[in-house]
Amino acid sequence: MSSIKKYPGLDMIPLAVPWFTEEEPKAAYDVIKSNWIISGPQTEKFECCFAEKFGVKHAIAVNSGSSALLIAQTACGIKPGDEVIVPDMSFISTATSSVYLGAKPVFADINLSTYCIDTDKIEKYITAKTKAIIPVHYAGQSADMKEISEIARRYKLILIEDAAEAHLSEYDGKKCGSIGEIGIFSFTPSKPMTTGEGGMIVTNSDKLASQCRLIREFGDTSKFHWDILGFNFRMPEVASAVGLVQLEKVSEAVSIRRKIAQKYTDAFKSLDPVIIPYVRKPEDINFQLYTIRLKPDRLTVTRDEFIKKLAELGVAARLYYPCLHQQKVFLGICKQTDHEFPNTIEYARTALSLPIFPGLTQKQIQCVIDSVRQVALAHIRQ
Repeated sequence: MSSIKKYPGLDMIPLAVPWFTEEEPKAAYDVIKSNWIISGPQTEKFECCFAEKFGVKHAIAVNSGSSALLIAQTACGIKPGDEVIVPDMSFISTATSSVYLGAKPVFADINLSTYCIDTDKIEKYITAKTKAIIPVHYAGQSADMKEISEIARRYKLILIEDAAEAHLSEYDGKKCGSIGEIGIFSFTPSKPMTTGEGGMIVTNSDKLASQCRLIREFGDTSKFHWDILGFNFRMPEVASAVGLVQLEKVSEAVSIRRKIAQKYTDAFKSLDPVIIPYVRKPEDINFQLYTIRLKPDRLTVTRDEFIKKLAELGVAARLYYPCLHQQKVFLGICKQTDHEFPNTIEYARTALSLPIFPGLTQKQIQCVIDSVRQVALAHIRQ
């Protein structure tokens, strides 16, 4: 590593930074000045604009993507004893949202192209208790929704899309999140658009939309009349105001991400130890993350050592996400074993995500490229 030098004049390049201008704080200030700070006109406008942008009939703003998953499953009737099939690699809420309802997440392996659920592995886990499938559009890469939709139809299962990372990604010309009965998005700071925390539920079903709104607001059918079990999952007006500004920029944000991703791909496609992201169609992935995998047999360092060496050069990188079936939270719930998930385990051993966000400068992009190439070539197995 003595020949590898950190870029001069650059601090650590982070994985993600939200894209804010002077418009977001102004929008937030205007809401605070109005004194209407919860469940008001900004949230209603945000929902209407989001629904139009994403091609759905209803959008329901909530306080997080995790809450969106919980509400969506509740509205769909998921209950204790039910089983829900989810990919073995995702953020934890994809699975724990079912556990909160007394249901059981059943994990299926991912494929090593899209890193989404392997459609060939779903049917083996379907039982009389199975009520839903939750495909995840990992890193903004659309899952194989034609096959998943067909399986759901054949077995009369509810299809709930976890599109937390898939803002404006498409599958067969349809926006991710709009293909199943119901879908959810997240607005945490690393996403193509953010409200700080926050989430959105989308559906074309009037009944599901009505249920979601009730659950979001305590199950309150009218002032102090509670007919169903709900809770406070509302999005604050300040977050909605920020969301409206971000919504205006999300197309540009995704376009910038795709351009940065293309620069990475062009630089790494001939780099022997590196596997670049799979792209079915350009519009099918928004590059919420740029995830590469390493070929262990072509390197003398492990993935974790590779990440550490990138950090020494000022480039942040990390694994998104680990194998869910191995997490302690599922002890006593999940009886599945490692041999069922060879692809997820291989992904968790070899994958890392690189910095990608609209504010990356050309110098930073080049630093990421040069650093990955230098570390890979310095440790290539001869």
